[in-house]
Amino acid sequence: MITSPSRPFSPAPVPYRRIVPEGLVPERSGATVWLSNLERKDEWTLPRIYRLFTFMGNIELDLTTARVGAGVSEIEISCTLGNIEITVPREIRVECEWDGFAGNFSVERVGDTTPPDDAPLLRVTGNVYFGNVEVKIVGPKQPGLKDKLLSAWRDLNT
Repeated sequence: MITSPSRPFSPAPVPYRRIVPEGLVPERSGATVWLSNLERKDEWTLPRIYRLFTFMGNIELDLTTARVGAGVSEIEISCTLGNIEITVPREIRVECEWDGFAGNFSVERVGDTTPPDDAPLLRVTGNVYFGNVEVKIVGPKQPGLKDKLLSAWRDLNT
């Protein structure tokens, strides 16, 4: 296929299958972090119940390439003087419920984060004491003003 330099050919991305059969989803698992760092990313399977505890530590959990089961999965958090960051793809619905004292719990949406109607549900619950928990839901990036102007300029010149 011949393409112009201004519009290079790029194949359509292959969709990543995140939903796995019920028999392949572990029932429960977790992680405990004391004065250290834990990073979980790449391809892995989120259990039905995943417990995270940190005391003066840092946990970064990336679910953008993780496999999940259909239905409800839950992440239970206990964060004291620490930090927990969870990145969730838009293909998973998210509900959050927490208790805390002098802590921060925030949910941020980046890009188009509307999940499909049949999306699995991730429930994030727990407590935060003098710590920080951030749940970031990421979708495909929307074109910015610069991209829109460049696209309109190219359309005018073709």
